[in-house]
Amino acid sequence: MTATVTPTEPAEETPGLLARIAHRATAGGPINQVLVPLAAVVAALVVGAVFITFDGSNPLLVYREIVSAVFTGRRGFSDTATAATPLILIGLGYAIAYRARVFTIGAEGQYLVGAVVGTAWVTAGGISDMPRFPLIMSGLLLAALGGALWSMLAGWLGVRFGANIVISSLMLVYVAEAVLAWAVRDGIKDPDSFVNQSRQIGPATLPDLPGTSTHIGFALAVLLVPVAAVLMARHRGGFRVTAYGHNPSALDANEVRSKTVVLLVMVIAGALAGLAGMVETAGVSGRLGAQASVNLGFEAIIVALLGRLNPVGVLFAGLSLAGLTIGFESAQREFDLPSSLVGVITALIVVFVVVGDALASRGKEAA
Repeated sequence: MTATVTPTEPAEETPGLLARIAHRATAGGPINQVLVPLAAVVAALVVGAVFITFDGSNPLLVYREIVSAVFTGRRGFSDTATAATPLILIGLGYAIAYRARVFTIGAEGQYLVGAVVGTAWVTAGGISDMPRFPLIMSGLLLAALGGALWSMLAGWLGVRFGANIVISSLMLVYVAEAVLAWAVRDGIKDPDSFVNQSRQIGPATLPDLPGTSTHIGFALAVLLVPVAAVLMARHRGGFRVTAYGHNPSALDANEVRSKTVVLLVMVIAGALAGLAGMVETAGVSGRLGAQASVNLGFEAIIVALLGRLNPVGVLFAGLSLAGLTIGFESAQREFDLPSSLVGVITALIVVFVVVGDALASRGKEAA
């Protein structure tokens, strides 16, 4: 006789901090949705100014250089859009999953698996001779499928055996890193290269948007924002996702299996992460190497939470964090700043979001 394990409710299986942030991100009106993240960014930049001063630089000049690098630099906005693309794609997946209170943190692994699957396809003998458009589209679709299956594995372990999705999705990241290492060393290694890397993507390289140096993956990410917004706000599936996040038992009472919702959001999140992996490979690096793991899957968690689990918010949060990164790279060269400073400010943004949410919640209770 096979034992059936009932999945635990999201609030029971997730870290309290992440669950509280996600809950407050979708609660309340303009204060929670807009003012809290804006105030968090401003507060983080103020504290960052203190660190810059201690480092011996003028924070006003540093911040002016950051703004100038993004908005008036020769490639400022193009570089920002390119850097934001994978953050937006992965952030959208996280936002949907977190609305259901399904807290996966394994997008980095799904990103890598998607990149491996997509690259293996478009560089395979015979396949690479396909016309460019179907080659690109098939590579992107297979990458999304690879990421979806990798994510669904963590979801299946959760709904079938009651495994903690946070832990299982994170552990699968390390397995994915091993898959990447094997793939670039043996499976899809360029036989003419002494370095562990795949063949060049070649004709599967994403073209640039007309008049820019930003690949079309950015346009794809932007187009998916209203699609996700409409699905979450007006589609029955989006309603079920939100309902599961608030009351899983209500879905079961209405003959909608809550396990199906968990698997659905895991598949969506994984597909978007896998798609991001192939977009980054085909649009930026041109080939897959052992250095493909750059923690974008973890940075996108901040994008989803800062964007308040709202697709439009994810778009702006992704562009903002990418802009900070690009701007600080320029300021680092100009003022010889520590390379870790942008990471410190990003972490401070999360801290101040948590503080702002707590203060807003207390103010609401006091009123």
